[in-house]
Amino acid sequence: MKFPDVFLISIDCLRPDHVGAFNRLSRLTPNLDRIISRGTVFTQAMSHAPFTTPAVTSMLAGRYPFQTGVRLLLGQLCDNNLGTIAEAARLAGYATAGFPSSFILNSPTGLSSGFDEYRDIEDGNLTNRGGCWQYGDPLNQSLDAFLTRAGKDPVFSWLHYFDLHEYHQDQSAPAHTTYARDLHQRVDAGCIASLFRILESHDRLDRSAFIFTADHGECLFQHGVRGHGQHLYNSVLHVPLAIVWPGEMQAGRYRHDLARHVDLLPTLLDLWNIESIERFDGLPGRSLLQVEDAGSASTTSYAEASPRQLFDGNASEVRRFEGAEIQSLQNTNHKLIQTQRGERELFDLRVDPGECRNLLGSDDGTAESIANRLSCELDALSESEQGGYASSSDAPPESKLVRERLRDLGYV
Repeated sequence: MKFPDVFLISIDCLRPDHVGAFNRLSRLTPNLDRIISRGTVFTQAMSHAPFTTPAVTSMLAGRYPFQTGVRLLLGQLCDNNLGTIAEAARLAGYATAGFPSSFILNSPTGLSSGFDEYRDIEDGNLTNRGGCWQYGDPLNQSLDAFLTRAGKDPVFSWLHYFDLHEYHQDQSAPAHTTYARDLHQRVDAGCIASLFRILESHDRLDRSAFIFTADHGECLFQHGVRGHGQHLYNSVLHVPLAIVWPGEMQAGRYRHDLARHVDLLPTLLDLWNIESIERFDGLPGRSLLQVEDAGSASTTSYAEASPRQLFDGNASEVRRFEGAEIQSLQNTNHKLIQTQRGERELFDLRVDPGECRNLLGSDDGTAESIANRLSCELDALSESEQGGYASSSDAPPESKLVRERLRDLGYV
């Protein structure tokens, strides 16, 4: 059986409510919307970390952060015993290529596993401001060259666009304005339009499959925060997800059951008819070819964050993990957030999707019971974590170069 070319497109810090396919009031993403309309939209898709490296690792490896071993922004390697989407693609007969846009996703993280070609970012000169990240144009040019080399062979390519991160740097207008402007101009009219022109020039656009998502969302002053990485509210965990797959994913369909980044690998294994292989055993996700009742509470999504450790570490050295400071578990109905200090919040997502009203502390016995049940599930997950904690004194000192790069990226 001949499979379609597959392009996994992740856009850094993209909120679903700014994408027209997810919010019909938005007119910011006509190019994205045109292709997404050919597939199925998942309105309740979740990431597993509020910053890039662990979120992308979970996406590509189909495991939660405590299973991949990548739980911080820098200085940790993906467990090389785990299978990845790229390895599955290679088994399915694809030529594979990965195009990250920032040094925090370079091959020393282990994310290059399974890719025949992987384009590390060695400098950020093309952005004219350092940071060791690049705009989408050089990524697309590299994809163009890869497709030329591939000829008529089927290809699987992952591209991660960082261009929307640029909104952090413009202080001349409110964040809402610069975010929307950069999404429309830099991402949709820039990266995505250019990508589609390249695919069209290779006669691959109309016969390809696409997965569109984001590594995480973005706070635009929800909960008093701008940016991401500080908490686990759904302003940073809720991500866009659309799968365009001719003959498999119904065009124009909207699904409201809980979908997660860890579901992408099982879905692709299903689509590529790859039978059970040891490296893919025990995946926590499910194939999205299976439809679940949108009101079901049986599927849960885990996430974690370690804000104090976000900027620690040297990119050239491996560090041990000191423990998640915040963890969350949610289903379609409720979400529990608990901190290392034992603080807890519970939200009813059906009536409070913005997570504004903590149900705990209101003498509501039902809320306490739901929170305790979710807490037990969270504890059971935590007990399966790999590796121990290290004291902060064990962490190598952060290099000046890494600090400068993170500042240029907008993290510091």
